[in-house]
Amino acid sequence: MLTPALVLLLAPLAGFVIQYFAGRRLPRQGDWLTLLTIGTSLACAVSILLTALAEPVGFSHTVWSAAWMNPGAGDPWTVSITIDGLTAVMLFVVTLVAFLVHLFSVGYMHGDPKYWLFFAWLQMFSVSMLILVLAGNLLHLFIGWELVGLCSYKLIGFWSEKKAPGNASRKAFITTRIGDVGMLVAIMAIYAAVGSFEFPRIFAAAQQGLLSDGWMLVAALGVFFAAVGKSAQLPLHVWLPDAMEGPTPVSALIHAATMVAAGVYLVARMMPIFPPEALTVVAVVGGVTALMAGLIAVAQNDIKKVLAYSTVSQLGYMFLGLGCGAWHAGLFHLTTHAFFKALMFLGSGSVIHACHHEQDMRKMGGLLRKLPLTGITFGIGVLAIAGVPFLSGFYSKDAILAAAWHRFPVLFWLGLGSALLTAFYMTRLFVGTFLGKPKDQHVHDHAHEGPPTMTVPLLVLAVLSVVAGYGAWHTDLLAPPLGERAVGVIQRFDTVGDTAHFEHSGFVAMLATAAGALGLLLGLVVFRAISTAAKDALRRPLAPLEAACASKFWFDELYRDMFLRPAYALARLFSWSDGGVVDGAVNGAGALGRRGARVSGATDRHVVDGAVRGSGGLAWLLGGIASRLQGGRVRAYLGWSVAAVALFLVLRQVF
Repeated sequence: MLTPALVLLLAPLAGFVIQYFAGRRLPRQGDWLTLLTIGTSLACAVSILLTALAEPVGFSHTVWSAAWMNPGAGDPWTVSITIDGLTAVMLFVVTLVAFLVHLFSVGYMHGDPKYWLFFAWLQMFSVSMLILVLAGNLLHLFIGWELVGLCSYKLIGFWSEKKAPGNASRKAFITTRIGDVGMLVAIMAIYAAVGSFEFPRIFAAAQQGLLSDGWMLVAALGVFFAAVGKSAQLPLHVWLPDAMEGPTPVSALIHAATMVAAGVYLVARMMPIFPPEALTVVAVVGGVTALMAGLIAVAQNDIKKVLAYSTVSQLGYMFLGLGCGAWHAGLFHLTTHAFFKALMFLGSGSVIHACHHEQDMRKMGGLLRKLPLTGITFGIGVLAIAGVPFLSGFYSKDAILAAAWHRFPVLFWLGLGSALLTAFYMTRLFVGTFLGKPKDQHVHDHAHEGPPTMTVPLLVLAVLSVVAGYGAWHTDLLAPPLGERAVGVIQRFDTVGDTAHFEHSGFVAMLATAAGALGLLLGLVVFRAISTAAKDALRRPLAPLEAACASKFWFDELYRDMFLRPAYALARLFSWSDGGVVDGAVNGAGALGRRGARVSGATDRHVVDGAVRGSGGLAWLLGGIASRLQGGRVRAYLGWSVAAVALFLVLRQVF
């Protein structure tokens, strides 16, 4: 029987298969098909969310489960779909943002030679995140986790005819794979200690003390390290700004509802296994990342890179909330951030589309008159992320800061400084793009508002950026399943009372509002009111800090010198030793063998040549076979993987 959860997953999966293989031959290259299937998923997600709101306490249902392997020790390995309150909210956020991104892409990608292929991979990106969210166990979740990474690789490097997107996609893929080592370590540690991948069994073991403190700490830190890679936290944050080389709708989906959200979701889902020491690491990394990324964002001139570092900073806020024990606050900020960040990324896409793919703010200005709807909706997103009262960001960000105030006062001040920086650099972005006089008259004269497929998503997201914070609907739903042990952790963290009421801290709300207002005011004064000479005078004493921020604190250069250059040097050494030493020795031995054969007459020189050349030929043959298996083509990897799984299932049935 098809339930809403199964339809929600199977509809876009079928859409991807049809679009990938036949989309080019469909009317309008199949964009309507992907809109229809992801729209069906959205309708199912709304149905699931309404059901969850009707019974928020204890709402949890396993929709489907199938065992695919029994290792003989522990539970069978299964693939399952489970719905609870956290899943219901995430499904709504993912499908809504994905639907709006699909709709926006109809106008933004119009005329692209690979239009049909873009929609196929956009659809699969959404499916991958849905697989991850619906997973009822770690093994199933890991499948979705890796598919998200694969789809991001394909979409970031979608314009493969250019060099920069290809480099950015490889950087993203490799960096997140480094984080995934932690995921594998965590999975192995949990299975070794519990003998199961099922979430209820894992959480029960943690609650009953069956998962020892050592195994629990290893598993928790492994999970968080994986999240650091996917959600671009220090020190694995370097891939996310480069990911802006992909089409802007991809950037919106990555930054709002899929890839970077996956890391926060993973930590929230696995929170019952996190001991206090691991949560402290989560909070510290989140707080430091929030401030560092905010500083870098101030010095960026590419409109999308400002938003990219803003995302890194806001993700740091979410981890700060989770690490402080305010789980619902961190997840609530994930929800509100998805709406106003998708709004601003799609708004930046509208600007880039209007300015003929110009992304440098220094060539913009005065676009509010040319793009009034884009400018107004973008401004709403700016006010929401700045934490202006009664907009969505005000509620979720203040709840996180209140939690930090009670648990880590030092991190609270870091978070407050990040809030001020957020308001400051977002004001700079808005003023430099939409206000003032045009800096490039050619860009300004040709700017125009996009078609309805691009403006309607902006209007919907602007409304959500205003109203998503109202009510207390998130308190019960946005909480992962917690055992008594986890509740004990949160009580030890709290010094004044229940963390569910952190958001009611009036003192923190006043400080946060003052910081946001000060950031907005400073931004308007510095970038709108004062003269260029006065601005230069203000910048002069801050020149070293500005240079460090503009250089992104030299993380890329550091990794290049620490890892890339030594790897290249080692590769050159191997190349020299193989060509100069090994080949020289082989050729020398062959020459001696042939000379000995002529002298003694006992050995035919053809035999010696055949032996020497045959060994090299065998190596070339084996290398050619291996190169076909490892050719760098993701399509081939998928084919070999499917063939291997099919062979495994056949052999399992036979033996």
